[in-house]
Amino acid sequence: MINILVGIFLLSGFIAAIFLLLAIFNFIKLDKIKAVKMLKFTGISIVIFILCFIAVGELGLNNAETPKKEKQEEKPVAKIETSDDVTWQDKVKEIAGLNNTPTEKFDTIVAYAKKYPSTKAEIKEFENYIIGEYKNKKYLADIKDETYLLSNIFKAYVINRHYGDEETPINDFVYGFYQNSNNVLRGIESSNSNTIKYNERQMDKALAAIESP
Repeated sequence: MINILVGIFLLSGFIAAIFLLLAIFNFIKLDKIKAVKMLKFTGISIVIFILCFIAVGELGLNNAETPKKEKQEEKPVAKIETSDDVTWQDKVKEIAGLNNTPTEKFDTIVAYAKKYPSTKAEIKEFENYIIGEYKNKKYLADIKDETYLLSNIFKAYVINRHYGDEETPINDFVYGFYQNSNNVLRGIESSNSNTIKYNERQMDKALAAIESP
């Protein structure tokens, strides 16, 4: 497209120059009618010349900006190599040991959890673990232990991904656990903030529904 516009741009400039010369020539011959016609054609050619110049400039600017946009859209999460011999526990330790911010570590563990091939047995194991950690009030006891918090976030995310949008007590409970864990890890909330306490009240309701006969 830009090559076509450049061609029209050059051609219109050349034609404008020819018509201008013809207009001058007719003025010299005192043939004003032909001279005025030549000036009109010159004006049209100049307008086309200017429009092509603007279009070429715009296309050139857009092409120059494209690589920058693509670069900005690159994933910010750290690259984690996958292997069948590496357990999720190993991945959690690996991510916790990265020289990244808590938010970057959170993004990385979630990216890993999104693709983790969980089994039904693991889902049940993770559910029992999370309920136990909440009931003994251990899950936010040490907010500096990133390995522990990332492990909990991983388990909670895998459970919520398993159930999807189902509105069940266990799904609601685990989602509250996930929110509190990631907010504390990233420093968005303190472990005793009003938001954390509100989520825990909702979790208590869900837990009562889970344990009711």
